[in-house]
Amino acid sequence: MLHFLLMTKFFLLTMIFFFPVIKYLEAETKTAEIWNGVWFTCEFSQRTRAPDDKCKMFDNEGFKVNNGIFTYLEMINSTEENCRGNKKGHCFNSNMNSISVKESPIGKIDIGPDHLFVKYLGCKQRFSFKKAENYYAVVPDKKNCFWASKRHFYVARYLGELSVKD
Repeated sequence: MLHFLLMTKFFLLTMIFFFPVIKYLEAETKTAEIWNGVWFTCEFSQRTRAPDDKCKMFDNEGFKVNNGIFTYLEMINSTEENCRGNKKGHCFNSNMNSISVKESPIGKIDIGPDHLFVKYLGCKQRFSFKKAENYYAVVPDKKNCFWASKRHFYVARYLGELSVKD
């Protein structure tokens, strides 16, 4: 009987302390799967202001996440003239079927349920993120890394084809 009580107590304690860890790991895995893919910054957003076009126009700079590896992307085949600051080719319509990009590896990205960490040039920066209707707001929690600014990043997934150029 004592053995049964000890096993029951052990089981309950394990479930109390271990179950939340399992749920957190499931959330991390699900969140990582959500971020896998190609993302671009919304063209008509500003430092801390969300885009006023619902992110229909992308900036020519974006990133790719593939199983925790973060890669910088630059779209190189845009002829769009309606970019912020009248910079021809520095943006493109988010509905384009295919684009050409140059890639530059950044490093590992650690993704949690409501935040992510980017390690770059030897410094690890935490960003919180929040889903809006047409984009995510990615905001640095505080300035830890010299390369991080107070700028908010408004990003949306690109669903077209990607052609990588050297």
